[in-house]
Formats: sequence, structure tokens, C-alpha cells
Amino acid sequence: MRRLIVILAISTLGFAGVTLLGAPAGARVPAASGLCNALTNLHYTPSSDPTAAGGRSNAKKLAKAFTNAAKKAKGDIKAALKTMAQYFKDVANLNTTALQNEAQAFASATTRFASYLASNCVPGLPNGVTIPTIPSH
Repeated sequence: MRRLIVILAISTLGFAGVTLLGAPAGARVPAASGLCNALTNLHYTPSSDPTAAGGRSNAKKLAKAFTNAAKKAKGDIKAALKTMAQYFKDVANLNTTALQNEAQAFASATTRFASYLASNCVPGLPNGVTIPTIPSH
């Protein structure tokens, strides 16, 4: 069971890299806040190592990137970024118990992060665009 959780958590890194960090380069609000700039420029150079060690390296890089972005944030988005950073730290440390305990909080934080980006940092979205919520179990 633990191995499955670790594999799922590490595979989340690929999803997170594409979904969370994939804002188009030109999709910034002209007078964007420092936080929006930090979030839309949030990136890391993925490890080329296809093994679990490479996934752990990517998780460490993501944890650092989200921690640095959280320093510029306030309120709910700061809490969401800290939650995401902690989750990626736990992935890097292979802390399966923490990953199980933090899974729902991570899903909620990811939704808050995406909603914040869509509402505050990406211009030209049609009115009424929402981010779906992940139901709790």
C-alpha cells in the first residue's frame, strides 16, 4: 500500500508540473502584483532521472518554489501555497503517512491555487470560469 501511495504521489509531480506550472508565458495581467508574477513564473527544471530519485528531486524543487511564492502571499493563497510546499516536501522524503493525511488538504490547496491564478493573474478569461472542486471522502 505504501509503495502505491508513493508511486501515485510521485506521478502527481508530472501532473502538477503541467497543470500548476503551465500558465502561458504571455498570460500575465499588465500591472500584475508581485505575487501573480511569482505564480505565473513559478517553474523548476525537472530532473532527467526517470527513477524515483528523479521524482524526489522534482518534489524538492517544487517544494522550494511553492515556499518562495508563499513568502509573497497573504491569506488563503499563502496557506494554500504552504500546504502544497509541505506536500511536495513529504513526497521528497517518502513520508507516506503524511501523504495520506494531507491528500485532501493538497487537493483543496490545488483548487485554491488554480482559482487564484484564474481570478487574479490570467487576463481575458470569460466571466463565470470556475475551477471544479474535488469532493471529500
